[in-house]
Amino acid sequence: MKKRILTAMLAAVMLLGVVSCGNEGGTSADNGSSESTADASGAASGERTGTCEDTGCVWDPYTPYEETVVFTKGASTDTSWTNLPEGDTLTDNFYTRYVKEQVNVGVELAWTVDPNNAKQKNALAIASGEIPDVMVVDRQTFQQLVDNDLVWDMTDAYEKCISPFLKEQYDQYGENLFKHVRVDGRMMGVPGTKITDLHSILWVRQDWLDKVGMEFPQTIDEIKSVAKAFIEQDPGGNGEGKTIGLTATDTLYGGYGSEFTLDTFFAVYGAYPGQWIEKDGGAAYGSIQPEVKEALAEFAQMYKDGILDKEFAVRKSTDRAALVSSGQIGIAVGGMWSPSGVLDSVMNNPEADWTVGPSPLDENGKYKVMENDPLASILVVSKKFEHPEAIIKALNAQYDVIRGNGESGSAAYDECMVDSPGLHYMVSPVELDVSPNFYAKEIHDDIVQALEKDDREAMQIRAFKSVYDMVKKDIEYPKTDKTAYQEHMQRIYGTEATTAECTEDIPCAFFGTTPTMSTKWAALEKLETETFVKIVMGEKSIDEFDAFVDQWLKMGGQEITDEVNDSISNQQ
Repeated sequence: MKKRILTAMLAAVMLLGVVSCGNEGGTSADNGSSESTADASGAASGERTGTCEDTGCVWDPYTPYEETVVFTKGASTDTSWTNLPEGDTLTDNFYTRYVKEQVNVGVELAWTVDPNNAKQKNALAIASGEIPDVMVVDRQTFQQLVDNDLVWDMTDAYEKCISPFLKEQYDQYGENLFKHVRVDGRMMGVPGTKITDLHSILWVRQDWLDKVGMEFPQTIDEIKSVAKAFIEQDPGGNGEGKTIGLTATDTLYGGYGSEFTLDTFFAVYGAYPGQWIEKDGGAAYGSIQPEVKEALAEFAQMYKDGILDKEFAVRKSTDRAALVSSGQIGIAVGGMWSPSGVLDSVMNNPEADWTVGPSPLDENGKYKVMENDPLASILVVSKKFEHPEAIIKALNAQYDVIRGNGESGSAAYDECMVDSPGLHYMVSPVELDVSPNFYAKEIHDDIVQALEKDDREAMQIRAFKSVYDMVKKDIEYPKTDKTAYQEHMQRIYGTEATTAECTEDIPCAFFGTTPTMSTKWAALEKLETETFVKIVMGEKSIDEFDAFVDQWLKMGGQEITDEVNDSISNQQ
C-alpha cells in the first residue's frame, strides 16, 4: 500500500529507539533490582519457579539455566552499522556476553545472507521446514510460518517470563499491538514495537513570517495566505517567480510521518487516503471515500492559484530538499526531526529561522493524524527449539543492559559505554525493538527538566545525556553546530508539536496485506496516483473521481476490501 515512509522517518525511529551503548539510544528509569528480578507472578528475586525437570525449562524472567541454552538465528552479511569493537562478532560481543552471564543463553548463526536476498532466504527455509530457532519477520512471513505450523505458541512463555520492565513498555500499547500476533486467541509471536508521536507536522520559516508581518498559520486558508505572501513579497530575496508556496510529492500523500506530503491537509476534510479506516462497522479504503474528492478539489484550486508547486509531480526527493536548503520555499511538511533541507538551510544562512506546529487544524481546532502501525516486526521461535522461554529471558537481560535497567543492568550499561561505545543494539542476541509507546514525550520531558535544573546528571533516561549536551550547546551557541541545532529543534520544538493537546489520533482499521493485494495492488495504486495527480493539475475534472472509485472496485478493490474485513474478523 501507499505508506511510503521516507528514509528520514527510519532515521528518526533509530534516534528515538534503543540505538546503542553510549549513544542517544533509549534507556529508562531504573525500576529497582528487586522489582526487575521478580517473576511474572511476583516471586522473589532469584527464586526458581515453574521448573520443568525433564527439559530444564525455567519459567521465570531471570533464573539462569544450569547448562547453556544456545539458539540459532540468521544474520545479515552487512555489519557496517554495528560499531563492533575489533575482535567482537555478532555472536560474541558485549550484549551477547552479558545475556550469557545473566541467564546462560547463547546464540549461534544458522546463516548469513545479503540483505537484498533475506526475504528469499526466509521463503526457502519455510518451504523446506528448516528454519532457524529464532526469526524476526514481517506480517506476511509470520502468517506463512503459522500456516505451516513451524512456530511455538508463545503465550505461556511471554506471560510467565517477560520481565516487569519490558512488560511496562508493552503495556503502553495494549491490545492494539498484541492483536497483530494473536491467532485464535493465542500469541504466536512476540511483537516488535513502533512508537507514536512521530507523525508529520508543519515547518515554517519564522524569519519570513516576521518580514511579511504574519503569524504561524493554523488552518488551510491561513497556510494559503502565508504561502501567497511568501511568493508575492519574496522575503527570501529569490527574485520574481522563484519563491514557491508549498510543494508535495508526486503521490500527494505518503503515510505516517512522511515529508512533503499532504496527508494532514487531506485529514482536515476527514479524508485518509492510503489507509484502511473504520466505517459502517467494518473497514473501508480511505482513498475511495467522498471526503477525498473534497480535498482534491481544494488542492486543484491551490494548484490553479499558484500556491501549490507547478512542478510537484516531477520533482524528486533531492529536488524538494534543495528547494528548502536554498531558501526557495518557506513552508514544508515533515516529522519532528524536520524535513530534508531544513538543517542545511540554516547552515547555509544563519538568519534562517524555522518554527513548527500542528497544522492545519480542522474546523473544530483538531489536528487529525491517522494512528501509526504499532507493529515493527514479529519474533517467532521454531517448534523444534526446546526452550521457547529462553528467548524471552534473553530479551529481558539484553534490554536491562541496553537501557541501564536494574542494579546489574545499570552497572553493565556503564561498562558498555567504556568497553563498546556506540555498539548498536541490534547486535544483541534477540534482534527485536521494544520501546515505550510515548518515548518521544518521555525524552522531551527528561531533557526539559534537566535543563531547568541546569544539571546533566538530572537526566533519568541515561543514554540521552549526550542529547542534553547538544540541546544545551545550541541554546548557548545557536546554529553553530548542525547536530546540536537538529537535536534542539527535534527534541524540544518538534516533539512539542507532535504531542500537542489538539492532536486527535484516528484509528486505523487494518495494517498489513491480503492475498489479492500481491497480484492486484500495484495496478490499483497506479490508477489511484494517476487519477489524483491529473485532477489536481487540472488535466481531469473533479467529477472523474467517481469514475475512479467504480473502476477501483471492479479492478480488484472490492475483493481486497472483502479480504481485509475477513482478516479483521479472524483477529477478533
